Amino acid sequence: MKDDDLWRFWFENQAHERVCIPAYLLPFPIPDQSYNTTSYQSAIIYRGFWSISMLLGVAAVVAGGFIIICAVPFSSHRLYKAGGGLFLISGFFLLVVTVMYVIWIHVLDVLGPYEDYRRSECSGFELKATYGLSFMFAAVGVFFCLLSGLLFLAMGRTVNHHYN
Repeated sequence: MKDDDLWRFWFENQAHERVCIPAYLLPFPIPDQSYNTTSYQSAIIYRGFWSISMLLGVAAVVAGGFIIICAVPFSSHRLYKAGGGLFLISGFFLLVVTVMYVIWIHVLDVLGPYEDYRRSECSGFELKATYGLSFMFAAVGVFFCLLSGLLFLAMGRTVNHHYN
């Protein structure tokens, strides 16, 4: 392949330009010109619970990690148990966040009306929503939070049993 052909392939043979519009659907109703406060009440409450659950989950895992670091090397069984409990609490809250996201996508049917709204403006509008890699990592993270919580609780029990 000549250099000129490679240049054309990489720079001239490009797909048509895409127009990306931010959706802001988390999980707010379709934005229209009239702002009606009552239509946003349930969405604000849902997002509030979602945000608080996320904040509590992250705070619990960070606090649990610091407590576990302070428990090394087998200094106090209470620190292991407290860290394990915080990891379990964190796993629970992060599981709630993940399930609320799935409920938002599949049960609340936010994407269908949004797609109809955009299709009324542009007939060729096509919406494709998929779970990304970060969503898959969130599920794995929930599993490891719960597993590490149980393991640190068991370790605290073992340290208490053997050293006291």
